[in-house]
Amino acid sequence: MKKLLLYLLATISLFASENVVLLENENSFFFYKKDGLSKGLYPRIFEDINRNEGLDLTVKELDTNLILDMERGKDILIMDLVENEERRKKYFFIPTFFYLKADMYFKNKDYEDINNFYQKKIGVIKGTYLDGLFREKYDYLNTQIIDIKTRENGLEMLKNGEIDAFVSDNQYGFSERLNMIHLNRIDQMVTTLAVPRSNEKLYKILKRNFERISSQKLKEMINLSRVEFYKDKFGEKYSNLYGKEIKVLFPMEKTKYPLFYIENGREKGIISEYLNDIQQILGIKIEKVHSSKDEALEDKDINVTSVIDFKSDKLYSNPYYTITPVIFNRKKDGFITNILEARKERFAVVKGSFYIEYLKKFLTEENFVYVNTLDEALQKVINREADYGIEDYKSLSNKLYNGNYNDNLKIAGIIDEKYSLAMSVNPKNQELYEAIKDISVSFLNENMSKNIYWLQNTYEVNDYRKLVVASLGMLFFSMFLMMRAKKESREKRRYEKFMMSLVGALETVNQYNDSETGNHIKRLNLYSELLANKLGCSKKFCEEIGKVASLHDVGKIGIDRNVLKKPGKLTEEEFEAIKAHSEIGYEIIKKSGISSMGENIARYHHEKWNGKGYPKGLKAEKIPLEARIVSVVDVYDALRQKRVYKEGFSHDKAIEIIKNDSGISFDPDIVSVFLENEFKFERLFNINSKKE
Repeated sequence: MKKLLLYLLATISLFASENVVLLENENSFFFYKKDGLSKGLYPRIFEDINRNEGLDLTVKELDTNLILDMERGKDILIMDLVENEERRKKYFFIPTFFYLKADMYFKNKDYEDINNFYQKKIGVIKGTYLDGLFREKYDYLNTQIIDIKTRENGLEMLKNGEIDAFVSDNQYGFSERLNMIHLNRIDQMVTTLAVPRSNEKLYKILKRNFERISSQKLKEMINLSRVEFYKDKFGEKYSNLYGKEIKVLFPMEKTKYPLFYIENGREKGIISEYLNDIQQILGIKIEKVHSSKDEALEDKDINVTSVIDFKSDKLYSNPYYTITPVIFNRKKDGFITNILEARKERFAVVKGSFYIEYLKKFLTEENFVYVNTLDEALQKVINREADYGIEDYKSLSNKLYNGNYNDNLKIAGIIDEKYSLAMSVNPKNQELYEAIKDISVSFLNENMSKNIYWLQNTYEVNDYRKLVVASLGMLFFSMFLMMRAKKESREKRRYEKFMMSLVGALETVNQYNDSETGNHIKRLNLYSELLANKLGCSKKFCEEIGKVASLHDVGKIGIDRNVLKKPGKLTEEEFEAIKAHSEIGYEIIKKSGISSMGENIARYHHEKWNGKGYPKGLKAEKIPLEARIVSVVDVYDALRQKRVYKEGFSHDKAIEIIKNDSGISFDPDIVSVFLENEFKFERLFNINSKKE
């Protein structure tokens, strides 16, 4: 009875107390203030939880005083707090709804990769998780870090020329048109709600509520919050558009899952949802026009399926969907790993489709069989009037498994290109463009960790579980195709995810054999990519060496550990045993099918410029470039690193040794470039060294 009474008292205390939830006010539809009231998606979610659970969760704007209260241990919850090891000691973390990817935003159309930002002025919001991670992961760029306070401040500073770019996550878009590069060295994260560990009961209640918010309900909340926010924000700003008829250009196809389709007599899909919200916000009337000709936009207001070309002057919204094109053919026919293999074949292509320009890089008009819809393309291939067709992965999977095509057709290959779709607006309607550009900041379906379109919208599907299972089957099948294509083709980007999973596995095995190896192989990747970049190597070369240089000594897993760890001088027999690691590593990587660059690095990184190295005694430029690069940085790091059999040398001493060996062990041109940038390598060593 006493235990029950205590439980009741604890429960009453929980439901009677006020719990503060901190939200950062970015003046977006997630959270904003209007006439002193908290509004937006997050307040709407917590209001719903309060009603369901009888709680008193109070939303407050994050400020310095409340952060101090939080750090003092007060029971304050915080939304979108980045999870880390230190914070896990104080908080439970509940995953919410969005993926966070780190991106670099900029205006210069000539910038194509991250190396363009060497020694540039980069804006970062100081004190945020991206501040620390960007400094750590991209230190080799030697950028000048500028505090931008907020995303909006960063945008203004970029427009004014005060910075060259700024770093931000992609939780929502921008009202200005910006170019963007993904910062792949920074891991993707998921937004969270942090709940103090002192309030475990509240944590369990909130976790249960967040987990049971259905995709449909979340979508409704997002739509309501978007419409409410932009109506409050715009006021009478776009009153000239009220009641105006807007002609919207759609493709010839009447349905294209998951973008637009009819289900139970109702229009659904990503585009349909967004257009409906735009219609409510601006008070416009939308007239849909289906056409296969892009130039038809001349007498229309919006094209809803424009493929973004960042070098074009078209007026684009923020992107709302990424197309992943796949090739299909008859089930009995073979597979395809390179478009050039099919240069004598016929492709059924839907007029005006996103992939036609890509195909024209490899094929001619004689290869094309034009059709108006995906269904027509599928039939052309089945009837042998065409050999192949191309379509977006999601659209095709829906058709194959729910349109009676699965018995006849299959995915035959994957195109190594992706396309971002956006709305483009007729330049004659600048006011409409400004409104849509602003509203499209909230086009978030690409960032959702809880999918609100793919699983719930089930055009042509009686049982969506069947589609999910079938799609998973197609995914695994596609993975098989990637691996097969990797071995047979030299197309760009050799299916990086598979390569890197093997690299990671081999690195892990290597570290088990030698516990001092971990930081060394991490630095080798960074050194090698930097040196290759300074030598003027291609972007592809730099990226690949930055991923596989770490496998240079993987062959040591086949060497006796006692020999590797021997503190004294090696006997001639022991040295010969260690020399075998280069051939062992070569065989391991070759059988893994990772990359020829990885094979060359493992096999030849102990060759010497004068021909007196091992295992083949190659001389000068007969040694592959990647091996010559790794040879220099491997020795630099080995000299600096403390080992069981020696103390580490200073940077200056290591540089002196390498300089003296130029033209003997090392390529003199590579050493020259290395010496010009020696302090960058010293910085990489210092930043990426832990007590080993």
